Amino acid sequence: MRLLKMELYKITARPVMNIAFFVMLGFFLLVLWQEADGTRTELDGEVYHGLEAIRADRQIAKGYEGPFTMEKAEDIVGRFGFSGYMEEGFQTREGNFSSQFVTDAMTDFLQTGQRPAGYFTGDDWENYGKRYVEGNFWFGYTKGWEKMQDVWYIALVSLHVWLVLMAAPVFSEEYSRETTGILLSSCHGKSTGIRRKVEAAMGIGVLAYLCLCALMVGLMGILYGWDGLGASAGMMVHSFLFAGHGTWSVAFLLSLQFLLGLVSVLLDIAITLFLSSKCSRPATAVTAGMALYFLPYVGNQVVFRMLLDFGVAELPWGWAVMDALRIFCFSMPLYLPHKELAGIPSRWLWYIPAVAALELLASIWRGCRNYWGYE
Repeated sequence: MRLLKMELYKITARPVMNIAFFVMLGFFLLVLWQEADGTRTELDGEVYHGLEAIRADRQIAKGYEGPFTMEKAEDIVGRFGFSGYMEEGFQTREGNFSSQFVTDAMTDFLQTGQRPAGYFTGDDWENYGKRYVEGNFWFGYTKGWEKMQDVWYIALVSLHVWLVLMAAPVFSEEYSRETTGILLSSCHGKSTGIRRKVEAAMGIGVLAYLCLCALMVGLMGILYGWDGLGASAGMMVHSFLFAGHGTWSVAFLLSLQFLLGLVSVLLDIAITLFLSSKCSRPATAVTAGMALYFLPYVGNQVVFRMLLDFGVAELPWGWAVMDALRIFCFSMPLYLPHKELAGIPSRWLWYIPAVAALELLASIWRGCRNYWGYE
């Protein structure tokens, strides 16, 4: 326990890093507060703003909560009409949460930007609009969870940058200070001492992640209420309408994203510790850690498209190579908590956890071995 406390102190005794963490928390909480304060809604000819608008939206949505039907959609349109933009060139919406949902989900408003005259027709209705009224879609007030979704991934990327800065010096700082000769001079130092370094870095990373999630979820609950957790996840993002055969709830989606985010934090720290064990200076470990964290974006957005343009997909082994590239990218910390994961082929769901687990265990084991054998 004494060694663990000492390692925790080494990591946390950095005022700049501590201030940066709390500034980051404050910034994203402020963004969420401003989103709530900027809410606008219309009810019975009255226009509400801020928290009053949220209360009005919740009151309206409460009356339609539950399985969504065509009768509910028609009642919403009959009471409030379809929602358009207040003025051309401005993104301020008319109506309220319920009327905006029906307009966005069941008309061509998102494609045209014009107030629609009616619902989707033809194939568009069969492929999109109809899916919301087939009986398995659950309506609820999800505005707060939508806003949190907009901010959460950016907040998590910022946290990962902070984690790289936090974990990079764990081993490399001992090299630069030339203290490894003393620390590794005993069997206790080569076993328990190394484990405590890993445990301290992992513990602080998990604690920081839990703090970020708890504050963001708590603030959303206070500002928007806890309504909508039982609603269908497709209310927040259209692609989730098809996830889990349409049965995913908002609560399930948030829980899944929380777990994926937690895994991404552990994996990010493990990879950074491995790099720290290979670099003689913290600055080098930080640079390598940042580059490796954002490398999957290059692989998924640049290299994949280059392979596609070069016609690799037409070769007998082409798609296997391209699938392997994207599986690797999606098993890395940058993409694990990304909502794009819901749109991947189902067969990948067997490979991504296995690759991520292998990366996690191999990084920790190799990092400890590198430090243990340092001379």
